[in-house]
Amino acid sequence: MAKAVTTREAGALVMSDARFSKDIGNWGAHARGEIPADWPLLFIVEGKGLLTTDGQTHRRLRLPVQRAISPRRVQALRPRIEAVTDRLLTGLAAVPAGQETDLLSGFALPLPLEVICSLLGVPEEGALREELRELSAAAMNSEASVEEVQDTVGQRFPATLLALIEQKRARGDRDDLTMDLATAMDEGELSEAEVIGNLVVTIIGGHETTANLICHAVTGLLTHPDTLAAARKRQDAGNDGDNPWPEVVEEALRWESPSRNVMFRYATEDVAIGDDVVREGEAVLVPLPAIQRCPHAFPDPSPDVFAPGRADASRHIAFGVGPHRCPGASLARLEAEIALSRLFDAFPHLRLAATPAPRVPSLGINGYQKLPVHLG
Repeated sequence: MAKAVTTREAGALVMSDARFSKDIGNWGAHARGEIPADWPLLFIVEGKGLLTTDGQTHRRLRLPVQRAISPRRVQALRPRIEAVTDRLLTGLAAVPAGQETDLLSGFALPLPLEVICSLLGVPEEGALREELRELSAAAMNSEASVEEVQDTVGQRFPATLLALIEQKRARGDRDDLTMDLATAMDEGELSEAEVIGNLVVTIIGGHETTANLICHAVTGLLTHPDTLAAARKRQDAGNDGDNPWPEVVEEALRWESPSRNVMFRYATEDVAIGDDVVREGEAVLVPLPAIQRCPHAFPDPSPDVFAPGRADASRHIAFGVGPHRCPGASLARLEAEIALSRLFDAFPHLRLAATPAPRVPSLGINGYQKLPVHLG
């Protein structure tokens, strides 16, 4: 049904070459009726949205999101990100000494969720932010049945977001991404389905992946204590221009990509990749965690070692390559840098708990269901 690439170079080619499309109309197996109707992911990949379109349609759908999280707007969010981070750390400080706590639910997840909800103008009061988090998790659960996925993505998520739009219209809200998209719909630039699709992708991509990035960085540092000590020493030295956290974030993105697979690209013609050929109509997966530990792309030190500052770290493709590159990359980096810096300042003796950290059952998300730690 599909092929998977095995090197960083092949992954970058598949994600950036125009001969590989995101439009399911180019998938031969789908056109021939070979994909089972009860395949849970079918409902998602058949959709027409930001992640499943190419060319002018994709550019039209992407533009409002790209404007909302431009580098200038992201930097303007720094005080908000710092304030949320400090509030969450204050909450963690109330955990009794020696007690195990879940860093994912207590810190890594609510931080980006609150930031993306602020961008979207989701009210702080009420339970809507938590509901959006639960809907996101349900939408990305690869163990869910087709009926459950259709209910989440096709019914509950759209209904919740349409209700949000109407609520914000009644309040006279403006100047946030939700209302930017709603205005584009009112003016005929976007359809209702396209607005909802954009919001779903922004909500899921805007917090799930960043939470994973924070957790992977924490795990990398705590399992490589000398690396953590070196980073904290550099920070404590306070030398201008010697901030260790951007390097830590880049290495975390390489070492454990927040996304498990880039799904799917469909070949519009036969394409040679190395010694193999992807035939026209074949689907291709890009398994990011595997190829970003490719010893040919990241040879020194071993790609299994968490080594911030490695010379080839910038070659990671965790945010994608080409037209579909994640528009929220700068926001994710900033959130993770602030989170890590302040977390280890607040809890210098943070350590992983003996309790296993179970993974999320998802083809798309590479993350934890929880990350048990001791804060001191």
